[in-house]
Amino acid sequence: MKRVIVFLLPVTALLASCAKSTEDQAKLAVQDFVRTRASDPGNYFPEKFRFRPYTKRDSLLYLADMARINNLPAPPAPTPKDSVRIGTLVYHSYRDQMRNGVMVQDSGEFVARPNGTVRSLVAESLRRKRLAGK
Repeated sequence: MKRVIVFLLPVTALLASCAKSTEDQAKLAVQDFVRTRASDPGNYFPEKFRFRPYTKRDSLLYLADMARINNLPAPPAPTPKDSVRIGTLVYHSYRDQMRNGVMVQDSGEFVARPNGTVRSLVAESLRRKRLAGK
């Protein structure tokens, strides 16, 4: 029994560090993405981050929502094999100080891919409102 515990501790620590590393990489990628789009990169002040695995299924469901909102043909329906993780969904709130000194509070939803690319999504709350209006 002690051998099993001694073996499981390093494995658990390794898995925890990999998850943390994925979140750290996603956080840095999103910060860089938002900072380059802020009114002035020096006036970007990151605040909160929340992370969730993002799968191909999530992507297809997002595309289906956007297609319905824009009256376009729907993408293919997700299948069970579409549960493969393709990135990290990052909910991020931040402050952006404009050149005139006005501080703006903002937030966004982003997908950070393992290769470092970031895509901004239309927030789920806005998608729901637009879908309800249809």
